[in-house]
Amino acid sequence: MGRKIIGNLKFQKPQEGGFDPNSFAKMMEEAYTNVEKRESFTQKKTFSPSTIGYGHGNCPRYWFIAFTGAEFEDQFDAMARANMDNGTAAHDRIQAVMAKTGILKATEIEITNDSPPIRGFADAIIEWNGKEVIGEIKTAKDEVYSMRQAEMKPTANHLLQLLTYMKIKNIEQGFFYYENKNDQSYLVLPVNMNERNEKIINDVFEWLKKVYANYETGILPERTFTKSQSACKYCPVKTTCWKQLDDGEVFIPAMEVVK
Repeated sequence: MGRKIIGNLKFQKPQEGGFDPNSFAKMMEEAYTNVEKRESFTQKKTFSPSTIGYGHGNCPRYWFIAFTGAEFEDQFDAMARANMDNGTAAHDRIQAVMAKTGILKATEIEITNDSPPIRGFADAIIEWNGKEVIGEIKTAKDEVYSMRQAEMKPTANHLLQLLTYMKIKNIEQGFFYYENKNDQSYLVLPVNMNERNEKIINDVFEWLKKVYANYETGILPERTFTKSQSACKYCPVKTTCWKQLDDGEVFIPAMEVVK
């Protein structure tokens, strides 16, 4: 069952005049939920940097199915949908503030790569001392934000996303702008393409090349996750994977994400 975002107490009675806050709250919940039930045939042409390194994005079988084409079912519950909408609005607001600094060169920059095939959009590019720096904007709940603040580093999958952009654009420096959803405080976390990060992203690109080369052979990979693991539970092609396809013929390990 999806997470609920209704905060109303169920024993509340309708107000005088007939307005029922509980009924209205349920209607709003359903409006969010109706979006999550979308199903459509989709055939991916490229890897998505925002998916690499997280959940089903680590699964070679998912990418095989995605590149082959399948019915995709959104797995967003009402809470996730509301969070995504808030995140989009925050991106727009923060990008508008960045523009006021005078160093913002572009936003929502399309970044593509041929081998492996990758397509994504970086949030921002600024100019710092004559050099381009790529920035990614992330919003986080207070507990997640506090962890980023304590560690002063991004999550592993966020790092892979930014390093992907940096590698393709051949840009040495990047940054994360983490905003606390609770009070709009923020962190700026710098990322350099140092020796460690270069190895991390090079290894990821080699994995992507291997996965795509296998897709081109037409050989279905074996499953690398179980149904109970989140990578499967929230995968948009889990029905195709588990109910319509066999167990596969080749083993490719899941992406190993460096913490």
